[in-house]
Amino acid sequence: MSELFGLCSNSAVKTSFAFDHANGKSRVDEASWGVGFYRDGEMDHPYAAIIKEPISARYSLFNYFLKYGYIKTNLFISNIRYASVGTKVYLNTHPFELMVDPRPDAYAEKSWVFTHNGTIPEIRTDPVFFTAMKPHGNTDSEHIFCYFVEQLRKAYMLNGYALTLEEKVEIIESTAKRISSDYPNNLNFIMSDGARMYAYYSGYDIAGGLWYNAGVLLKQKFAMTDASDGMTVKVDCEEFAEKICVI
Repeated sequence: MSELFGLCSNSAVKTSFAFDHANGKSRVDEASWGVGFYRDGEMDHPYAAIIKEPISARYSLFNYFLKYGYIKTNLFISNIRYASVGTKVYLNTHPFELMVDPRPDAYAEKSWVFTHNGTIPEIRTDPVFFTAMKPHGNTDSEHIFCYFVEQLRKAYMLNGYALTLEEKVEIIESTAKRISSDYPNNLNFIMSDGARMYAYYSGYDIAGGLWYNAGVLLKQKFAMTDASDGMTVKVDCEEFAEKICVI
């Protein structure tokens, strides 16, 4: 089980995280954590910077950076993981990153990021969802991500190393529906290619399900707090009237 958070905006905003539970100890103390955010402007294509640890964010060396460093990005994905499948080690910690373009000299489609909430341990040995891409860890989530990327890669290569937005959406949606058909109510995820954020809700309602608020007109600052664990997300924009989507 995991808690997912995603944010995308029409331009870069400052984002910070804090874990300050009013009653002291909370379930976050037992969870691993990870964040992925895209950098742009320094290379020809956006790339993801991923920071994650198999320990509580509250006691992490990066706690100060998350709380006061203000990550500046237009695409941000995070995960608080309670480890239902796979032990709490670094390679099992979300988010995960893979490349769709396998060519060594290519730059496009090199940084896809994924995080998942749900429990499907059987999918790792299900021949219907076999993937030649091998996960680094042993979670069902990373196996699912490998399967998604393999479907995208096949179409990408057959199409002359290119995919339109419509083609990406069709592949992601059809693959998600295929998995959800065999494993109902266990596939909530957020995925990004560095240009857009894709999300899917399958009916998995543990940890609050998956909610979204699209087209938020951000005037300057806002903050969101989860009363159950004290996680607070703050967003600060330098320009008025930024449009954001929060999941």
